[in-house]
Amino acid sequence: MPTAIDRLAYAARQTARVAWYTGHYWAGRRLLKPLPRPEGPVGPMPDRDTFLAEMRALFALDWDNIAAGRYAAPTLQDEPGLAETMAASLRYFRDLPKVDARRHAGTAVEPELQAGNDHLPPYYRQNFHFQSDGWLSAESAALYDTQVEVLFTGSADAMRRQGLVPIADHVAGRNTRRMRLLDIGCGTGRFLAFAHATWPGMRLLGLDLSAPYLAHARRRIAETSRLRFVEGAGEALPFADASLDLVTSVFLLHELPAKVRAAVAAEMARVLKPDGRVVIVDSLQAADRPEWAGLLELFPHYFHEPYYAEYASSDLAGLFARAGLKLVETRLAFLSRVMVLERA
Repeated sequence: MPTAIDRLAYAARQTARVAWYTGHYWAGRRLLKPLPRPEGPVGPMPDRDTFLAEMRALFALDWDNIAAGRYAAPTLQDEPGLAETMAASLRYFRDLPKVDARRHAGTAVEPELQAGNDHLPPYYRQNFHFQSDGWLSAESAALYDTQVEVLFTGSADAMRRQGLVPIADHVAGRNTRRMRLLDIGCGTGRFLAFAHATWPGMRLLGLDLSAPYLAHARRRIAETSRLRFVEGAGEALPFADASLDLVTSVFLLHELPAKVRAAVAAEMARVLKPDGRVVIVDSLQAADRPEWAGLLELFPHYFHEPYYAEYASSDLAGLFARAGLKLVETRLAFLSRVMVLERA
């Protein structure tokens, strides 16, 4: 059982992360040119005290789950070393003017994203978040985790870990060495790293369309017989019918056009075993927190997210029901929602 010292160590690490990435956020704001709000009315926004209270509640929930043994506590090994952290910080600030230039020019599809990438679907070959190279370079992969944590001021990993809770509930009393989990759109492998630390015997698969991101994940988390990475698309999974015990996706659905999102849902249902479970961690939707609607409306304006507005208002339960999956539970955690689905 975790001790009081463990709790203090957790609190110290999370406080340091939040301070580090919040510092980057505010320093970055000083470097960016102001971007006008979109025309027309914008919905309500959370005030600063409410926002911070919800963030604190996320970290309290994270610790409670760790203390209850639902998943392993993050450790210093989960973070890059000092030299890598400083290098990532330097990359972030060097790239920020390029991101800002795209934001003001409205440039989100650059020619270099098309050259040599004809094997990838057109919806994927964009500068999501206005970031350099989209998902399609080693430099982008090296920047991604820093960019996301700055966006969420150090809370992204804690939100990701909430997807481990319904997995822990599902595998309780089972032999995890006989189970297979697929993470669709695994990116740099952060969620898989947490899953591997919690269930080292479980067979884990990470699938992504980006070869550079998979290469980065392999460097950060060594492939073994129990953990491997596969290049592929969520809408055409290279796995047999009813072959997986668990299927997850983390911050993926809002990056997909509606038709592709439906195809991914159908593929999840196809590869899931009859007694399996699908766990989705993604952005809040507008109906989850109506009093935060303005935040969700402004997000795709400031960060290139071409499919986000449609995602935020879509009927996800209906989408998965049409694919043959029933919604078992929805949990909110700060800016994220966790969906738990099973075979209908």
